[in-house]
Amino acid sequence: MPHRNWNQETKNRLNEKVDAAVTDLGSLARQVVRGSRSSELLAQAAKNFASQESAVQNSLQALRKMGLITSHLQFQEEAIERSMDTLDNIQDQLKTILR
Repeated sequence: MPHRNWNQETKNRLNEKVDAAVTDLGSLARQVVRGSRSSELLAQAAKNFASQESAVQNSLQALRKMGLITSHLQFQEEAIERSMDTLDNIQDQLKTILR
């Protein structure tokens, strides 16, 4: 009978080990699935980031053009101010002539 008891105990331990191995394997499989999902998400994020590059380039070009337009408008404003000063001088001269 002790021999039978030992066999039963060995079978029980073996069953416990098999159960633990199956549980560990399930955990490993879940971790791998999560990991692969993470790499998919990371790849999608990288793809989205890369797709934004053209938008950033377009924005940069638009900002450069706006900078040029601003410079031209400032130049035109200064030219108009000089013209106004000249116009004021001409008006003053006309007033003097007409008196």
